[in-house]
Amino acid sequence: MDLNGLIWTKNVKPLNGEDWAYQSIFTIHPELKIFALHWRNLENRDEINAKTPQEGELIILRQRSKVTHVVQMLNKQLYPDGNAGEEFNIYRLVQVIWMTDNWEHPPDKSKVFDCAINFPPNGKAIRLENI
Repeated sequence: MDLNGLIWTKNVKPLNGEDWAYQSIFTIHPELKIFALHWRNLENRDEINAKTPQEGELIILRQRSKVTHVVQMLNKQLYPDGNAGEEFNIYRLVQVIWMTDNWEHPPDKSKVFDCAINFPPNGKAIRLENI
């Protein structure tokens, strides 16, 4: 796996009573593992953050202090999602590069990063170099 484009990390959380976000939902194109990665967008405050990662760049997705995915941004387009409710109402298209195969025990962030890192709990994309 080529991780040269690994620039970002983003905290995600499951909705609708799911155990993990994006565990098996590839709503856009299941065979290619493409899905809609949502951003919180209350009062249109997070559109800039959602647009910042560039096409081809990689994002580590974290949830509950675990690393569950590495995804690649597929384009620069920001899409509205009226079905996601008022809170997480925008998304970008991403493709899974890597996903845990052990949903009972996904890797802890400290093992992946080989050190203790305190990530902000918000759902914004954060440049790894800024942490």
